[in-house]
Amino acid sequence: MFRVRYQDDEIVKGRAPKDLNDEGRQQAHRMGYHWAKNTDTDVPFDGFMYRGRVMVAVKLLKARYGPGDDCIIEQQYPDAIEAIRSFPLPPWVIREFWLRTQNERAFRRFYILPDTTAEIEENTAENYRNTHYREQYWKKAPYRIDISLGKGDEKET
Repeated sequence: MFRVRYQDDEIVKGRAPKDLNDEGRQQAHRMGYHWAKNTDTDVPFDGFMYRGRVMVAVKLLKARYGPGDDCIIEQQYPDAIEAIRSFPLPPWVIREFWLRTQNERAFRRFYILPDTTAEIEENTAENYRNTHYREQYWKKAPYRIDISLGKGDEKET
């Protein structure tokens, strides 16, 4: 089976990704980020994705079964989340946990904050939508926030 893949920031046709890190890199490229693989084996994350003033440390995990729609990720994978929180990185580097399941064949992304976690349902600036996105719930949300992405950038909703 042939798919579109990325090689040195160019789209080329070829075979499907060979490993989880390659899949993560392709997802980062689809969202408009550059990917730098982590080569330091002492720090257990898979790579950095970056663009503009944003840098994200990403830990990838492949699981056979999904955690469910209303999961609390730090209860499901406590060791992985604690490891992400303990990365020796500056506080302005965002930490994310990406979970790929066999059945969904897509990544579910989670922000890992010092005291809590949050699943990313939709990010329009990155053209990312979670497979578990609750569209009807968010259409009825009582508030809306516009976040400025910087000088000359469009607003994210």
